[in-house]
Amino acid sequence: MMPWRGQRDIRRGSVRECGRGSGIEGGKDAGRWDRRTQQGKLDRGGDGTPRNEFGVKLGLTELQALETKTSDEIILHLTSSRCFQATEHLFKQRSVMEDHWIVLIVSIVTRACDCSAKEDLLKLLNLLPGSSFLNLQLRPYLNKLSVTNLPAASDVAAVLRNVVKIMNELLRRFPSCYADLPVADLYCGTRMLSDTGQLAADDALVTEVDEIMKLRIEKADELKRKEEEERQKRRKPRRDGEMTTFFRGFCLTIE
Repeated sequence: MMPWRGQRDIRRGSVRECGRGSGIEGGKDAGRWDRRTQQGKLDRGGDGTPRNEFGVKLGLTELQALETKTSDEIILHLTSSRCFQATEHLFKQRSVMEDHWIVLIVSIVTRACDCSAKEDLLKLLNLLPGSSFLNLQLRPYLNKLSVTNLPAASDVAAVLRNVVKIMNELLRRFPSCYADLPVADLYCGTRMLSDTGQLAADDALVTEVDEIMKLRIEKADELKRKEEEERQKRRKPRRDGEMTTFFRGFCLTIE
């Protein structure tokens, strides 16, 4: 008995429909399948950086070009709907990053801090606390500055000064993230460089790092004080209620 034309040919393991105009091959599904496959290939660039539907990515070439832009151009690009997915990946998901990448990103973020679009800057800086960029890239970079052969002292000073500016912005805008920021690493690394004479001609930088360390301590103390005040407020109604109940019971006992 001949099989019905619309029946799937299971015996040959094929998912092709025998009916005319149906099946993955040659039909509408084939076009959709092909588009999904091609989109999957476009989701990531050659360096692993994801591209969104517009094809925007943040590789080394793109970042180097971005560094030449104005502060407003930088912030508008990084926080735009076309690029924000790639920006988020750069800060939160990149686990391996060479030193020249770190220096370049620090420079770009520092330039962005001078932008006029403060809401967009807040959106960008919000990606940093607790990010892999701060904890897995920048923190180790700061720690090794004092134990490896360094480039020209002026270059190191410029990087450290940029880090100071970023830490200052983060502490003032997100004070509760003080424990997640590599401020202590910045302080120890700068002090070590200064003590070994590699920053001898830049006392102003050492002062700036001292000030950012003081700001971190102030923000920590301020938050702890507020937490204690909130704790006392939560306890006070309960104690007042306990005292009211006590006095009522005491008066009833006297009567």
